[in-house]
Amino acid sequence: MADNFWEMIEEYRKLGFDPLKWVSSCTAEVDPQVLKEALAEVKRSTVKITPSWFDAYPHIEGKEPELTRRVYELASPAVDKEVEVKRALALFRVHATTGESPKALGETLHNFLSAFSAKVAVSNAQIALTEHQDAQFALFDYIALHRGNKDGHMPALTSFAQVTDVTAGPDAEVHVKIAVAGAVERLNLLGCGNPSQYKFFPIYDAPSEEMLDRIRKNLDAATARHNLPMEDYSSLKKGRLFYGTSAVAITNKEMPTWYDQIEEGMGIMITNKLGGLASISMHAMALMEPKNAEKFERAGVSMSSITAAKDEALKSLSEPHFALGKIVAKYCPEFGSPFDKQSHITAVYPVGARGLFALGDLAGLANSQITVNSIPVRDEEIAKLVTKEFAVENSTASQNGCHVIVGTNDVLNLVAQDLSQHHFAPEFIGTVGKKGAPSVDAKGAEQFVASKAKLARLAPQPAPAG
Repeated sequence: MADNFWEMIEEYRKLGFDPLKWVSSCTAEVDPQVLKEALAEVKRSTVKITPSWFDAYPHIEGKEPELTRRVYELASPAVDKEVEVKRALALFRVHATTGESPKALGETLHNFLSAFSAKVAVSNAQIALTEHQDAQFALFDYIALHRGNKDGHMPALTSFAQVTDVTAGPDAEVHVKIAVAGAVERLNLLGCGNPSQYKFFPIYDAPSEEMLDRIRKNLDAATARHNLPMEDYSSLKKGRLFYGTSAVAITNKEMPTWYDQIEEGMGIMITNKLGGLASISMHAMALMEPKNAEKFERAGVSMSSITAAKDEALKSLSEPHFALGKIVAKYCPEFGSPFDKQSHITAVYPVGARGLFALGDLAGLANSQITVNSIPVRDEEIAKLVTKEFAVENSTASQNGCHVIVGTNDVLNLVAQDLSQHHFAPEFIGTVGKKGAPSVDAKGAEQFVASKAKLARLAPQPAPAG
């Protein structure tokens, strides 16, 4: 099994993919703190990147979204034919040595963005890591705003396969399904739950036409299964394996992102237990080195339980949860109507690979302290073991279906009842504290997060001198 595993890993690497890059971190994305520090180094750029987990466009009655894609060389972008559109989604793929250093990433982004002269605002920007210099690229998906009557919101975002099943072939459908489901998941969380109101713009690449054809067939199958409309886009033409997508959706409700309305005493609920991704990492570690499997067995965690947890996590990552979108929409105001904290969800935030640190992001958006009274983690034995062994940085990194919802206790109780009827397992985990000095107090977090330095980020930060 181990020999076959390494043969498969080598096949991925030859195609320019990084099959094990995510094992310790449960993600192949640049650390948000690194990105924040890097962007602070970008000066005098006409392209303004202000990272958010989605971008919000108005939907204009009777209008279809118009997306114009440009793919650039990261080191020397040719921008002689700039797009005269003021807003865009962005996706970068940078070398790991660059993406793990705020200074190096800042210099790379500054050099790239300085080539542009047209003003562009980017809210949703993701940065994937790669071990292959020739796999780097930058992609802008420009979305034009129409004139006309607004009848709803059209949130938009990019997604890529951060964690995947490397025991499957490089052109297996599971990779496409994970990229698509990741986008659907976050759009659902904003109250979009109607598949016909989605649209996908696939981002993909491979070294050969034969493999590209198989990826296109997989894209057709993955989107047709859920009746998801998809635009026909060509590959990135970099010749290195990649799976991702841009996506938009339409909702006729106000979105549950009233972060400035979050108040002291409101409840913090998660829609499912945290964690799940650590099992995929643990399974890969056992295949990488048979002694790891023996160590896990001696610690009381069997390979059969690891495999079962891994299979469950991959299934979750591959399947959209449309019921989530419909439930969230039920507790949102109609488009153009006012927000009422006694009737509506106040705010949502995706958990994903951020795990517990998603609460730190939420605390920042709410400018509030958050107290976490319990940390429910699926496959707890696995999570604690990989943390104790320093094998996984953050075992609260979560599979699809796990998100944070904030609101009054009365509203959250109603939401929890609806979620429970659709195979979710919602739990109240904490409360919102005082405004100012955003922080997260989560006792027991060290059982699931190996890095003390990263845990320290959740604590209140001292005010700057002077």
